[in-house]
Amino acid sequence: MQDFASLEVHVYEQHTGNLFVHHDIPLPAFPLCLAHGDISPQGTAGNFCAVGTFTPGIEIWNLDVLNALEPTCILGGEDTSMADEIMRHNIVNAGKKNKQKLKLGKGPSLRAGSHTDAVMALSWNKIHRQVIASGSADCTVKLWDVTHGNTDSANASTFTHHKDKVQSILWHPKEGTLLATGSYDRTVALVDARSQENIKKVKIPGDCEALAWDPFHPEYLTVASEDGSLTCWD
Repeated sequence: MQDFASLEVHVYEQHTGNLFVHHDIPLPAFPLCLAHGDISPQGTAGNFCAVGTFTPGIEIWNLDVLNALEPTCILGGEDTSMADEIMRHNIVNAGKKNKQKLKLGKGPSLRAGSHTDAVMALSWNKIHRQVIASGSADCTVKLWDVTHGNTDSANASTFTHHKDKVQSILWHPKEGTLLATGSYDRTVALVDARSQENIKKVKIPGDCEALAWDPFHPEYLTVASEDGSLTCWD
């Protein structure tokens, strides 16, 4: 059994029928969810993958770069700015006498707006292509602006309408401001991303496992529950 985590991207060659690994990216923690998008933190078009793991941060990897050593940006997660400052201070003063070294406080601090627990669900908006929605074990749903990646302003909004872990989220394929969310509190919600007030919730028979908008009739939302049932709403 592997004791390390990685993101593998496979390429299929249709004319030969071959499937091979094109990327093998090491991850800091075991992944729980993925989302594909085409806008970089610089606002340029490209090929990117957002990865949610057991840690609070969301890594954005550039799939157009082979053997990338680090993500393009990280949304939320640990705040390492103080650690970098302390390292610079200690290096500059290493040769000086009677100079006390600075140390980090106990426990990692998180960036402003970060999730505080594992990221369990991701959905990249296909209409407003710089926006990612995330659901977490901290019971919140967050909206992120990728073009503000690696800054404290990356978190655009936080919704707290669920009372348990948020297992599944999915942007509507046609309406760029409509987001479906499902939780272990046995509810599914429709969220208008422009407002904290316009949220509609319904009960389901079990914990939400997955959501799907009908590709041919996008007004239909189907929910898979932990008890094995499927429920569809118009």
